[in-house]
Amino acid sequence: MINLTKNAAAQIAQAAQQSGSENMGLRIAARVNDAGMLEFGMGFDDERSNDTIVESFGVTVLVHQSSAQYLQGVTIDYAESAPGESHFVFMMPDQGSAEGEGSCGTGGCGSDKSGGGCGTGGCGSSNHT
Repeated sequence: MINLTKNAAAQIAQAAQQSGSENMGLRIAARVNDAGMLEFGMGFDDERSNDTIVESFGVTVLVHQSSAQYLQGVTIDYAESAPGESHFVFMMPDQGSAEGEGSCGTGGCGSDKSGGGCGTGGCGSSNHT
């Protein structure tokens, strides 16, 4: 379903520890907005009965069934976009790398810079579908 890189998992674990959310999973949500663009959101949350649960590098990822179709094969990385600027990158299955054209997912939990883009929203965000 969804994959985390080792770098992303380490960043998420660090954010969970800093926010006191070590016992929660990372909920990842996706939806298509009114403009037809795919948007992602991330936040620490408790498991719900209809969640798909994925374990990756010690991080529990929670996905609601309404988001699952958009997250098939997605890989989340944590990458440096410019010196001193790092963020989460949501890579679609047909993308080759985090540096590829069309990478989206700026912002998110543990990011050094919260920018615009299709993946804005931090850990603890309540904007879930």
